[in-house]
Amino acid sequence: MSQEPYKLLTLVIPTYNMEKYLTKCLESVTAPCIPPTLEVIVVNDGSKDRSLDIMKAFQQKRPDIIRIIDKENGHYGSCINAGLQMAKGKYFRPLDADDWMDTEVLSKLLNVLKNCDTDLFITLRTEYKIDKNNRHIVTHFPFRNVEYNKIYDISSFNISEHTYGDEFNMHSMTYKTEILRQVNLRHIEGICYTDFQYCFLPIDHIKDFIIFDLYLYYYFIGREEQSTSVQSIKGNLSHICKVINSMVHHLDSQIHQNPTILANQIHFIDKALNIYVISLRWQRKITEQNYPEIFNVIDAVDRYHIQNRILNKPYFRLWRKLKTRKALNLTLALYRWAHIRKFRKMGM
Repeated sequence: MSQEPYKLLTLVIPTYNMEKYLTKCLESVTAPCIPPTLEVIVVNDGSKDRSLDIMKAFQQKRPDIIRIIDKENGHYGSCINAGLQMAKGKYFRPLDADDWMDTEVLSKLLNVLKNCDTDLFITLRTEYKIDKNNRHIVTHFPFRNVEYNKIYDISSFNISEHTYGDEFNMHSMTYKTEILRQVNLRHIEGICYTDFQYCFLPIDHIKDFIIFDLYLYYYFIGREEQSTSVQSIKGNLSHICKVINSMVHHLDSQIHQNPTILANQIHFIDKALNIYVISLRWQRKITEQNYPEIFNVIDAVDRYHIQNRILNKPYFRLWRKLKTRKALNLTLALYRWAHIRKFRKMGM
């Protein structure tokens, strides 16, 4: 009986009703050039379409790579948790079922990983967007002021000084599996935006990382159900509040912290705050019932002196000063008025 090959990398693919996209995703990671040092765990999250059949077909083609978890619906976070529990790879990362990887780059990466032992490695990503006019727009996201293929000490690397925007995110970051288990990474189940937890929680437990000059990940924009769509952000304010408050709870539990690592943790909270503010501005009225969760976020912003550019605008300062529900509702009214006026001037 042949011994199972050592797994360098585990990809976990959460899947719920993704028959339209899953084939392209799985083709990109199971081509003949991909060695069996890759493990792909595809999690069927109670899909009601043909997603499970597609998984099984690819497992028959590449049983040395594909593993399937078939479970009841528990949402995105539960899929990551299930995949991490089963993972055999030295490194671990998610891959969304509507995204894909550059097959040749993935093959090259698996070869490079034979000699890699950093706690974290970063790859580059490409956005593939289909706009309302059905135009296909491809955008690459390089880093700023970094030396590729160089090992960096995380305690002296300020993320914000080396990025244009969201280069450090779930689509680019791959941690050692053992570190994710050491920090007991468990995504909050049943909600969106837990990718911020994946980026944030292990960052104070790693020593070093490397940035590879490899455009590995293709992030697809154009699916209406995406968590970054306007409708999703509008309806999931409580989700982003829960995620941010869990991140702040982790900060509060730390006795001391290296200033640079703390700045890196705050970097991820600041990115989550952008989702929080966008969702908040769509709310017509904040009730007494949901205000405490919303207030806890702004309280943490002030305690940790987080300089979010939107929350620093004049109409949010009123709420941050008074910290009452009435002040927040007035702030939201002013915010909407300012943007309606802006759009009218632009003729929109």
